Amino acid sequence: MFNQYFGHYLLNKGFLTPDQLFQSLQNERSARVRLGTLAVDAGLLTGKQAEELHDLQRAKDKKFGELALEQGYLTAAQVDRLLAAQGQGHLALVQAITDNGYLTLTAIEKALADFRQEYGITGDSPLTADDAELNRLLDFSRAGDKAPLLYSYAGLTLRNIVRFLNDTPFLLPQTAQASAAGCWVASQQLTGDPAVKIDLIMDEQTVLATAGRFSGETLTSVDELALDSIGEFLNVHNGVFGSLLSDKGFKVDLQPQTIQRQEPAPDGAGYRLAINTSLGRFDFIIAVQ
Repeated sequence: MFNQYFGHYLLNKGFLTPDQLFQSLQNERSARVRLGTLAVDAGLLTGKQAEELHDLQRAKDKKFGELALEQGYLTAAQVDRLLAAQGQGHLALVQAITDNGYLTLTAIEKALADFRQEYGITGDSPLTADDAELNRLLDFSRAGDKAPLLYSYAGLTLRNIVRFLNDTPFLLPQTAQASAAGCWVASQQLTGDPAVKIDLIMDEQTVLATAGRFSGETLTSVDELALDSIGEFLNVHNGVFGSLLSDKGFKVDLQPQTIQRQEPAPDGAGYRLAINTSLGRFDFIIAVQ
């Protein structure tokens, strides 16, 4: 989940627009992490040194590692270590961002350092999808003693979008408002202690794309199959959440889900969790009693 969290950081700090982050996340699977990016991430080179070597590569028919050795920037052992680490997935987003020309390596170097310092991440400990990290990325503080439940739901939602929809989600700023026009709202309640009501808000195109991905069918209209698929996705997702609550000693029952076209409830009715994916935008409104 490093890429999603670092991407959210870049978005919130204004380094990337939502469209740029989305495009970078789309490209990360095919991005081959270059030695320069690895060396900057490992602290072996500065961003400026890596860019200098990349410029030399354009003028000379030599590999990055060879040039780094010639310039005295790296040792042979360091080059070998970087080559062995070239398959690291958590740097693919960084590479995609630089390949797209959105940020320079120098800017990425500073952003990575600030991100790691702000969130207490060491070079030896890549970021994991735990609730402690979400506490820093999302602000549910006004929920008081219910906040841990909201952070747990947010983390599970990100993981389940990967698990059930095979997609790469990223968090949008909590101030980012979705369009209320033409929305479908899937709703479900967990009764008991705590009582939780969850609304999932999507526009029509997101409904079609998500329902098609979840059902494995090609859908061209929002019909019964499409709506049933969205409802079942929410039901399966919330079922996992209910199981987690039960494991923690809470007694809750999952009620049948509904889905209909309607105006979404205002934010005051719950806590917003806004997520973007290649399928479209998902807005969860979570009300806890």
